[in-house]
Amino acid sequence: MIEGWRSERDAWLAIVSVDGVGEGILGRFIRRFGSARETLAVATDADAGRALRRLMDAAPHHLSLDVAGRVRTAALDPEAMMRRLGALGAWVVTPLDGGYPARLRHLDPPPVALYGLGELSVVGAQRSVAVVGTRRPTPSGRSLSARIARRLVEADVRVVSGLAVGIDGAAHAATVDAHGRTVAVIGGGFDHPGPRAHDRLRAAILDTGGAIVSEHAPHVVPSVGTFPRRNRIISVLAVATVVVEAPVRSGALITARHALEQGRRLLVVPGRPGEPAAAGCLALLRETPARPFVGLDEMIVDLGFDATSPAVDGVRALGYRAALGLLGPVERAVAEVLHRGPATMDGLIAATDLPPSIVAGALTLLQLRGWCHPMGAMQLPTGPLLASDDAPTSRSEVVR
Repeated sequence: MIEGWRSERDAWLAIVSVDGVGEGILGRFIRRFGSARETLAVATDADAGRALRRLMDAAPHHLSLDVAGRVRTAALDPEAMMRRLGALGAWVVTPLDGGYPARLRHLDPPPVALYGLGELSVVGAQRSVAVVGTRRPTPSGRSLSARIARRLVEADVRVVSGLAVGIDGAAHAATVDAHGRTVAVIGGGFDHPGPRAHDRLRAAILDTGGAIVSEHAPHVVPSVGTFPRRNRIISVLAVATVVVEAPVRSGALITARHALEQGRRLLVVPGRPGEPAAAGCLALLRETPARPFVGLDEMIVDLGFDATSPAVDGVRALGYRAALGLLGPVERAVAEVLHRGPATMDGLIAATDLPPSIVAGALTLLQLRGWCHPMGAMQLPTGPLLASDDAPTSRSEVVR
């Protein structure tokens, strides 16, 4: 490593390690002085008062005297941060580095530094899915989070979450138990790594080839402001986000909305109306393009990780026969009719010889899967019900 701040990268790190300096102030310094190295040269001026005035003039209304003083202190001992990271066994990458996770560059602006423990290679892995939710889950929500994580591990997917108690912790722990690899994004620095109850979990994440990462220098204390920023990193490091349980004010909803803004897929466990833990999830399904989570195998298909079906535009589609295998007998009977073509409610009742209430329930479940869609009085087949593999009859028929 180049000593001191004679490299632009190290000068960059020395500046952003200062409390109160983010990408905005760093950008102002670079615009004013031409580079991070020149900024630190200014900060080390023998005349301390002149150095502080010049730093503050570069970022008027944004830089206090205290923060300018800390920048000068960092400039006078530019290796302090690297010594601290070395003592922790941690690494750091910036947008100036080739090893900077490519997905972070999708953020505007990207984090000016990413500090990490464990394996950098797992951060932003191609097959990564975020699993998030409330810190106060129901027993069933905690169990489902663990089952989701284990199913993702079976599909060779990395699990990303926030290392909070509740849904996040359950997802991380289940991934580790299943011998998978997981990435934990924390809201503060490594001196404040999260709940003490997760001490063993943090060690297990690292022991199994995972990583713990933060955009904050080790000394930064997590706060109300740092956690929402953390959530945008959780979502961007994954190709999709699964929300298990989320009340109306849950931070998981911030992660979900970041995922949608970033063009990621979003699956949401519907939950039961009236239950506080489901209120945020139901709002997402009502107000956004999120898709409902309806089952573990269906999740793998919806996320494009189904290895048994042909790929379409890089995403694997579920075939008709494979789809039938995921259904119960009633849903299957209705699906088989819809596979032949659009059908009315009366036509489905007549073709299946099932009571109207049973057919209506099956239709609701198929709609939640995204396998049929109402159009006036007709139900139109979609998704795998449009697939032609092993089709027993012509699909031009309309069941009325």
